[in-house]
Amino acid sequence: MAAPPLVKRFTSIPSSPSNSLLLPHQSFYKKTTLCSSFFGANSLNMLNYGAKTSKLVNNTKRKMCAVASLGGLLGGIFKGTDTGESTRKQYAPTVSLINQLEAEMSALSDSQLRDKTAALKERAQLGESLDLLLPEAFAVVREASKRVIGLRPFDVQLIGGMVLHKGEIAEMRTGEGKTLVAILPAYLNALSGKGVHIVTVNDYLARRDCEWVGQVPRFLGLKVGLIQQNMTSEQRRENYMCDITYVTNSELGFDYLRDNLAMENC
Repeated sequence: MAAPPLVKRFTSIPSSPSNSLLLPHQSFYKKTTLCSSFFGANSLNMLNYGAKTSKLVNNTKRKMCAVASLGGLLGGIFKGTDTGESTRKQYAPTVSLINQLEAEMSALSDSQLRDKTAALKERAQLGESLDLLLPEAFAVVREASKRVIGLRPFDVQLIGGMVLHKGEIAEMRTGEGKTLVAILPAYLNALSGKGVHIVTVNDYLARRDCEWVGQVPRFLGLKVGLIQQNMTSEQRRENYMCDITYVTNSELGFDYLRDNLAMENC
């Protein structure tokens, strides 16, 4: 029996243990099918990963304003071309709004903090933009992170999350908290009801991040999935349907190919 079209979109937020370019999420790969695909009727669409990466590299050569330097606590990544000060000034008002909400969030009980997710989702469904929801959403994630894993995202990490949400590139050095940064825009974009993929380089890191920082969105009521090698089609489909899914770049690419082969064979 023919399956409904695959029309859901997702956000891809790569994560890496070394210096990395965190790719933007504004462009999505859409497709529609009437066949039974690998990912199932309500699955998340796959990103044209290679083409998007190539396009990004070319864009950054031509337009440095699409790059935010966050390394060294907002300093020095591009050898003097961007000290990070302009980035800090650009996002300072929003960081201030998030910080102003910290005392309010700290006063909430665990259940009250968790209820914030449902309230934010409702506002998103009523048409309020994610940009307007960002300060409160980031404040919620910061407080949940403090309670669940004992880490409070610093202002520079909030800025990194905002840069990713805006669809720009953020480069951060090893140890500056890319893993925690990714949770901020992932949670925000998941409020829209569209799945978010956090992409890393190997199964170990995907599993580690899912089990560690994945506790934060789980605490807040979101479903967090994980794609690993040797998973069955049903297991993959179930995990891709989560609000946030951790996956490696290779698994993501091959699942996209398998999805298209399944449709071509219908």
